Amino acid sequence: MTVEGEKMATSSCTISFFRNDLESTDGNKCPVKNCTVKVQNYLVPFKRYKGQMKYKPFCPEHGIRIHKNTFVYYNGPDLATATKRNLMFNADYYVANIFNKPGKVESHRLCYETSEDAVTYNVFTELLANGQAIKQLVGHITGQEVGENVELYLWGGKIDLKNNSFSPYEPLKKVHKELEQGIGIPTEPDIMLIVPSKIIICIEAKFGSKNPLAKEKEEKIGEKPKSWKKLKERYCDKNDIIDGGREIFDFNNSPTLFYEQLFRNLVFAASMAKLGGIEEWYVANLRSEHIMNLKRGEPESKPVVRSIQKILKPEYKKNFVHLTWEELYEKCVKSDMSLANLSWYLKNKSFECRRAFNIF
Repeated sequence: MTVEGEKMATSSCTISFFRNDLESTDGNKCPVKNCTVKVQNYLVPFKRYKGQMKYKPFCPEHGIRIHKNTFVYYNGPDLATATKRNLMFNADYYVANIFNKPGKVESHRLCYETSEDAVTYNVFTELLANGQAIKQLVGHITGQEVGENVELYLWGGKIDLKNNSFSPYEPLKKVHKELEQGIGIPTEPDIMLIVPSKIIICIEAKFGSKNPLAKEKEEKIGEKPKSWKKLKERYCDKNDIIDGGREIFDFNNSPTLFYEQLFRNLVFAASMAKLGGIEEWYVANLRSEHIMNLKRGEPESKPVVRSIQKILKPEYKKNFVHLTWEELYEKCVKSDMSLANLSWYLKNKSFECRRAFNIF
């Protein structure tokens, strides 16, 4: 067994792989069907742990680093090429405006097969390019007809495909300044859909990961609070933008399940609406129905609507919506022939080398 140096650990493969190309892997063989490469003979850097570099098997023929049940596109030090292999839509825009830029945390990790950021980027930039589909999505979430143009923000920046630009949302910057001074990694809404002056929707997108829960433990310096009481104190009690959240939240009873990430999205959506002069705000949790079914009984499959609505006052319960990728497909993609490529992507996207969505 040899360890290939960074100079040697490269591949010229630029092909993307989907569920019909793949079979399960225990991490010791290439998941691409009929591949005969002995990947144990090629090890590439994975991560540094306690001062020592850890390595993973690598397939030079298909340009992928092998993990248990999954893989990562890997072209050696050329991270941009590896990332673009996982982006079926608007890949050049991503590399030019977001990749390795300050506005996106871990922008190089979209090369992972299981990256929810990659799925988010592919789906929502294509909905934006279509125009009508993204209006339909806003209408589905809010229950109202939308005629105006919808602006798309990913990870806090405006996606402007026509002008090839990516600019931060100013109200989000103000909320960061107000609520997250001293926080190393600020709250970064995955997706924001904005109808100027009318509607703002924050969407927390999940692919295979779970919605994190608050924990009764101490946070480290520079981290967000861990416990629900400290989260409430920082994001509500000290939040002058929405007057402490007293109109919106009901904390009379200690919540059994406190979804801290979704809670922060609620606070940020309400606060940005106030600062941006926007009439209505919503938060949606976007998950895969297929993966929820596969992981039934595990944290990834738990229903969240009841837990979130428990901390919202009656008039604000409708501001939280649960949504699935499959539902998004049915409502906005399925019947639109101009989105045939996006339809194919959703039908054939893999997760851990298997089907990702209940879409046929």
